[in-house]
Amino acid sequence: MKTETTIDLKQVEDFWNNNLCGKQFVDAKFPSKEFYKYYRDFRYKKTHHLDIYIDWKSATNKDVLEIGLGIGADATRWAEFAKSYTGVDLTAEAVYATKLHFEHLSLKGNILQGNAEALDLPDANFDIVYSHGVLHHTTNTQQTFHEINRVLKPNGQFIVMLYAKGSFNYWIRIQLYFRLRLLFEILKNKLGDSSKGNWALHIHNFKKDGWSYLSWKNFPHHCTDGPDCYIANIYYQSEIKDMLEKAGFKVEKMKKGHFPIGGKYPKLERFFAKYIGFHQLVWAKKQ
Repeated sequence: MKTETTIDLKQVEDFWNNNLCGKQFVDAKFPSKEFYKYYRDFRYKKTHHLDIYIDWKSATNKDVLEIGLGIGADATRWAEFAKSYTGVDLTAEAVYATKLHFEHLSLKGNILQGNAEALDLPDANFDIVYSHGVLHHTTNTQQTFHEINRVLKPNGQFIVMLYAKGSFNYWIRIQLYFRLRLLFEILKNKLGDSSKGNWALHIHNFKKDGWSYLSWKNFPHHCTDGPDCYIANIYYQSEIKDMLEKAGFKVEKMKKGHFPIGGKYPKLERFFAKYIGFHQLVWAKKQ
């Protein structure tokens, strides 16, 4: 059985190098200027709450660090206003994609490959640290919070998004629907039929790991960013608050985003997401 404690950062790095976050959603040649434009349009249509909840202009005259880059869409938002922008990602692929994104938009930034659990950055160097949908994929989220506190200036702000347990996505979609669907796929395969797409990957993992793959703790890791993603921690609000306080932060506010109806009805989605959204955004200040 594989659990988050048996997964090392090299495996996390390899997974995200092979699955550049967001690339699969854009039907355009990568890494063309057209591709980046289409991706930005897609991202801020699907995660429409970001342009409402995140004050990108607050970076004006400030030094900003972003941890986890993907294709660099949020990086371009911050870099447009920041006095200086630094981006760090575990993977060479995300660093490459973000550097090209900046070149296409003639933006300046320091884009680095590095480990959030041990940042190769000086103490008290940034006014804002931002990380969206990344640190729940680390082997030690608590340690990353300590590192972020270290590199923030006194009273600096930390903005983070982690997956939320108190959500429709966790209880209904993952723990109920996905689990029942996989049981159906297992039965189907037992009867001689075959599965397709991600369900075929789930079946492969099930054959390798056995029934432990479907355990209450283990299974959700494989149901957020793909069956082969072995670390995708999901937290209650109280757990996030406790980790931040242990790392020397004071939580200022929390908001939820993302309800899985595809971004077609943004106002309705934000209404439901406010209570049962899967993206837990937190604003915290260094004490």
